[in-house]
Amino acid sequence: MWVYLLKDKSEIAQVFQNFYTFVRTQFNTSIKVLRSDNAKEYMSNTFKNFLGTHGIHHQTSCPYTPQRNGVAERKNRHFLVVTRTLLMERHVPTIFWGDTLLTAAYLINHMPSKVLNYTTPIQKIT
Repeated sequence: MWVYLLKDKSEIAQVFQNFYTFVRTQFNTSIKVLRSDNAKEYMSNTFKNFLGTHGIHHQTSCPYTPQRNGVAERKNRHFLVVTRTLLMERHVPTIFWGDTLLTAAYLINHMPSKVLNYTTPIQKIT
């Protein structure tokens, strides 16, 4: 799981391009499919051109049907539950929401998972 904190949704095209470069150089593989909702930040000409140039197929979900993307929805829910738990348990002010998100991602990446035969996601990817 990788998390990028954005100040504005318009940053998505540049952040995705940087992520694409990261995946290419660090893992020597390419992104083949991007799944997203129908948010307009994913529909800009710049973003569409980048995806087309790099052969990335863009799949969008039907509007107002998050249940069609169950795996991502469950992952997002788990991620937010861990984040909220960290905030509430340690009485962390919400001003540190971004830092707490990054900490939650770190913890999830380093926790053994039954789905991965009790190895951590970080072990699987390295």
